[in-house]
Amino acid sequence: MESGNEKAKSGYITPATGAIIAANIIVFAVMAVFTGTEAISGPNNQVLLNFGADQGVRAMNGEYWRIITNIFVHLGLLHIFMNMWIFAVMGPNVERIYGSLKFLLAYGFAGVIASLTSIYMHPYNISAGASGAVFGIFGLWFGFLLANKKVLQENFVKDNMKSAVVFLIMVLASGFMRSGIDNAAHVGGVVAGFMCGFFLCPVFPGDPPWRKKDFLGIVLMLAVGYGAFYFANQRTHQLIKSQSVALSPADLKEPTALLKNNKLSEAVKALDSLLQKSPNDPRAHYLRALAYANLREDGKALADIDETLKVWPDRAPALQFRTERLINLGRFQEALKSADKAIAAAPNDSMGYMMRSSIYDRLDDVSKSLEDSTEAVRLAPNNANAFSHRGYSYMNLGLCDDALKDFSTALQLDKNLVGAMNGRMFAYFMQSDYIECDRQAMETLAKVGMKDPCAPYAVIMAAICRKQLGHIPERIALVNQSAQIFDAKKWPYPIIQFMNGQLSPAAVFQLATDNDKMTEAKTYIAFDLLADNKGAEASPMIVWVKEHGNKTFNEYDLVSALLNKMKK
Repeated sequence: MESGNEKAKSGYITPATGAIIAANIIVFAVMAVFTGTEAISGPNNQVLLNFGADQGVRAMNGEYWRIITNIFVHLGLLHIFMNMWIFAVMGPNVERIYGSLKFLLAYGFAGVIASLTSIYMHPYNISAGASGAVFGIFGLWFGFLLANKKVLQENFVKDNMKSAVVFLIMVLASGFMRSGIDNAAHVGGVVAGFMCGFFLCPVFPGDPPWRKKDFLGIVLMLAVGYGAFYFANQRTHQLIKSQSVALSPADLKEPTALLKNNKLSEAVKALDSLLQKSPNDPRAHYLRALAYANLREDGKALADIDETLKVWPDRAPALQFRTERLINLGRFQEALKSADKAIAAAPNDSMGYMMRSSIYDRLDDVSKSLEDSTEAVRLAPNNANAFSHRGYSYMNLGLCDDALKDFSTALQLDKNLVGAMNGRMFAYFMQSDYIECDRQAMETLAKVGMKDPCAPYAVIMAAICRKQLGHIPERIALVNQSAQIFDAKKWPYPIIQFMNGQLSPAAVFQLATDNDKMTEAKTYIAFDLLADNKGAEASPMIVWVKEHGNKTFNEYDLVSALLNKMKK
């Protein structure tokens, strides 16, 4: 039976175990100070890399310290809690058997081998956490039991082996069934710890703390560590080399030129061919993503940019591009997370804030939308797009005077910014200033010309304003003139036909073959009906746009602003 003193001794945290836990908690606390709640809920890749997370392509290209530092970086509060809890339970007993210094050596060796195993298996993955080293302590315990089974009680060895094996199997099985778990590091850590159980001598009562076998064991640990580093380094560089052999700058010259000349389908074919030779090259995926985006195939563009981000997880332009694709696909919650990563990667880039502002706008969080657009203006006080963007945020809050100031500032910075022209036109419309709205619409037409894709929308807005003003002859003249110029086969020509009485609303809706066209058709026809005081007919159309319309369209913003104004 244990004495009271022995029980007390077996219960407290031992020096090395306590120091390791303290170091992990300190690193986590520092991350929390710099990132706030993100450290608790789960830091993004850029934050992890900034604090020392591992990534093979970086670690094997000069950033060797990541092999060690990643052991102290965690992916959130639950991650560090589970690792440290298990370590606090297991660590002290094993530390007493080997002594603090040998225990530290085994922990560090297991952590390093776990990192190198992870790099060997997944050179591009970002990895962090103490679990590989913690699993190494389990391996050390296994090694101790087997290496010293002749001097230990048979039942003691069997019982402890069974318990530890069951626990490890459960943890490893759970990891294999869940995505995002670095099982390569776990297995590497267990094996490394197991070897240490044979390389290092336990310190039984009466034994010296160090014996000749320990020094031989340390030499063997260094040899194993060198071999693991060599193979991880070789594999990583072979992979990088295999990806870059076929894709020299000369190879990428042709698809780049095709993109610049807007020969998008040809560019995709050229990049398809290159990616068959080097399927993971981030540059080729990025270029193909650009081509698909310009072809309005956002799903394919998203898949390609995700491949690029596997290699370049902290590239702000790629993250911004991904965010834009998600917005276009209507996946706003995912887009919000992507925008957060883009801002973390480039906190002084106004583009990330403008994108996140747009997302908050689509999620009907107009206050946060204004906060982000204001931050964009602060970061880029000479950027016309930043002011234009904030103008829309103000307009969605019903603050049309502030919106007009920002749109005017944007046009002072860039007199040809169509988005600001349209925004000013919409803001005047929201103020029921139909004279200025009509004037702005005609000014836009004068700037872009009647052949521009934006021209039909300026005509539609001017026609609605002229009906509101009772300027029916001027309305008829404008609509008829534009009907002769615009391509009758292209959208939104059916709305022009509604304006001159050729089509009914129902007929226009039949020609609106997708959600985008329906959003525009219902918005403009509703506003035109409101000009005729036909609110009962217009109301269902406005409700439809708010509930089902494309949230990336200005028409959705216009309807939202109208509804916000009506609430006030």
